[in-house]
Amino acid sequence: MNLKSAFGRKILYLGVLVVMLVPLFLLGQPATGKGDRAGQLAEMRERFNIAESDLGEISPASETMKLASLGMRGVASTLLWNKAHDFSVRHEWDRLKATLNNIALLQPHFDRVWEFQAWNLAYNVSSEFDDYRQRYNMVGEGTDYLTRGVKQNRHASRLVWYTGWFYGQKLGMSDERKQFRELFADDEVWHEELLGEGIAVDSPEARGPMGKPDNWLVGRLWLNRGYDLVDSGVKIRRQTPINFYETGPKWRFKHAEAIEKEGVLDERAQNAWELASEDWGVLGNRSIPVTAPFTIKLDRIDELKRQRDEKDEQFIELVGDTTQTVRDELIAKLSETERELLNRPLSEMTGDEFNLRRGAEFKTKPARADVARRTDPDVRLRAIRLAGEIDDLEARINKTEGYRKQINYQYWKTLAIAEQEERTVRARRLVYEAEKANADAELDKAIELYEESFAIWADIFDDYPILIIDDTAEDLRDSIRRYAIAIDSQEFDEDFPLKTFVEMMDEDGYMDPDLYEKVRETQASKLEERQKEKEAEEKRLAEEAAKLEAAEKAKQQEEAESEETDSGSESDSSGSEEMNQDEASEAPESEAAESDEPESSENETEETDAADESSN
Repeated sequence: MNLKSAFGRKILYLGVLVVMLVPLFLLGQPATGKGDRAGQLAEMRERFNIAESDLGEISPASETMKLASLGMRGVASTLLWNKAHDFSVRHEWDRLKATLNNIALLQPHFDRVWEFQAWNLAYNVSSEFDDYRQRYNMVGEGTDYLTRGVKQNRHASRLVWYTGWFYGQKLGMSDERKQFRELFADDEVWHEELLGEGIAVDSPEARGPMGKPDNWLVGRLWLNRGYDLVDSGVKIRRQTPINFYETGPKWRFKHAEAIEKEGVLDERAQNAWELASEDWGVLGNRSIPVTAPFTIKLDRIDELKRQRDEKDEQFIELVGDTTQTVRDELIAKLSETERELLNRPLSEMTGDEFNLRRGAEFKTKPARADVARRTDPDVRLRAIRLAGEIDDLEARINKTEGYRKQINYQYWKTLAIAEQEERTVRARRLVYEAEKANADAELDKAIELYEESFAIWADIFDDYPILIIDDTAEDLRDSIRRYAIAIDSQEFDEDFPLKTFVEMMDEDGYMDPDLYEKVRETQASKLEERQKEKEAEEKRLAEEAAKLEAAEKAKQQEEAESEETDSGSESDSSGSEEMNQDEASEAPESEAAESDEPESSENETEETDAADESSN
C-alpha cells in the first residue's frame, strides 16, 4: 500500500512539473525574429531595457561565469566577497584584484559592486602604502574599476555620476591632493585611456591654467555625461536629483579654489570664477524634480514671489472685508489670555507669553480657501480659483527655498560673483605674497602686504557679508594670527580694517550660527545693490570708452584734414614764389625811384636849416 502511494505521489509530482513547464515556456519564449510573438519576459526585457545588449557591454567571460555557478550566483558572490576581504587584510593585492574581477563577472549589472570595490581600492587599500606614488596608482586602479563598471552599465546614471565625483573628491580633496593633482596632470597613459572612453581631456573644458588636464574639470566632464544621460530619458536612481545636479557646477568652484591656492592669482583665476558662475546659473535654471507633483528652478524664486504677491493683491481686493470677518470669528474662539496677548506690546512679554502669542496669531490667520468660500457668490468661484493658485505658488516657493538652503545656493552664487572681481584676486595675491614673505622671515615686507590685503578684504566683506563664513574667512583668520605674531601684539587698533571681523569669530575661529542666519537674510539685498553698482560702473566705463573712441576718431579726422590743408598750402606757396620772381625783375626801377625821394627830402631839410642859421 505504501509503495503504491509513493509511486502515485511521484507520478503526481511529475505531472505538476510538466504542467508548470507550459507557462514557463510561454513566458520565457524568446523572439524568433520571424514575426512570432515573444514571451512576456522577453517583451518586458525589451520594454524596460534590461537585456544584456541594452544594459552595457556584452562579456562572454561574464556569461560563462554565470553558467559555471549553476544558478548559485548569490552563493558564489558571497564567498568571493569574503575572500576579497581576507586578501585585503593580508595585503595580498594581486589576489584581491583578481577576486574583484571575478565578483564583477558574476554581478556585472549590480552597480553597488563597482562603487564599493572602487572605494575599497582608492581609499582603504591605497592608505596601506607609504609612498604617495603607490597610493596614486591604487587610486587609478579604483577609477579604472569604475570606468569598467560604466561600460557594463551604460544606463546607470548613478555610476557615471560616481565616477565624476571620484575624480574630484579623491584626487582633489585628499591629504595628498597637491601631489595627486600634479601626477594626474602629467599622466599621459591615463589621459589616453580617458580619450578612449570619450572624455575630451585634450579640450579647453578639461585643461587647467597650465594647459594640462585638471582632475576637477575631468570629473566635471564625467558628470556632464551623466546629465546628458538623464536628459535623454534615463532615471536618476539611489540619489536625490538636487545632489546629482549640483556636483558638476560645484567642481568648477573647486577648480577655481585649487588653482588660487597653487598661486594662480591673475586673470586666469578670474576666468575660472566666471565659468563657475555660468555653470551655477545653468543649475539655477534647470528644472529639478522634487518630492512634489512639480519641478522647481532654483533661480526662479523672485519670480514666484512676485507672482504670488500680485495674485494675493487681487485676492484681497476681490474678497473685501470677508478676510477680517473670518479672522474676527477665529479670535472669538481664543481663550481670554490669548486675546489679551494679541493686544499687548511685545516688549512687555516674557518668553512663554511670546510663544503663546505666536500660537494665537497662527490660529487666527484665515485660510484663503475658507475666506473664498465665505465671500460674495458673484465672485466666489474666481476667489476659490485664485486661492488655489496662490497656495500652489507658496508650495513652490517653500520647496524652492528649502532646496536652495540645502545646497547653500545663494552663498555659492555670491561667492562666484565676488571672486570674479579684480580686487578679490588682488587681495588673495597680497595674502599669498605676505605668507611667502613671512615664511622667508621678511617681516617688514610681510606686515606691509598683510595690511594692504586686510584693507581690501574689509571692503569685500562690506559688499559681500556672506563671505565671512567662507573657507576664505578661515584662511584669513589664520593670516591675521600670523600678522599678530609678526607685529608682536594680540591687540589691534581701532582703525584696524578687520577688527569687526575678528570680534565676530569665537575662540575656535567659527562664526556664531545666529549671526550666520542674519548674514544670510541680508545677503540678497546686498547682492542686488552690488549688482546695480557693478552695472552702473560697467555702463560708466562703456560711456567713457565710447567718448575716448569718439575723441580718437575726431582727432584722426582733424589730422587728416590738416594734412590735406598742408598739401594745399604747399601748392599755393609754389605758385606765389613764381609770381615773386616775375615781380622781382620789374622791381629795380621802382626801387630806384623810391630811393630818390628820401634823398631829395634830406637835401631840402639841409637847405632849410642853413637858411634858418643865416637868418639868425
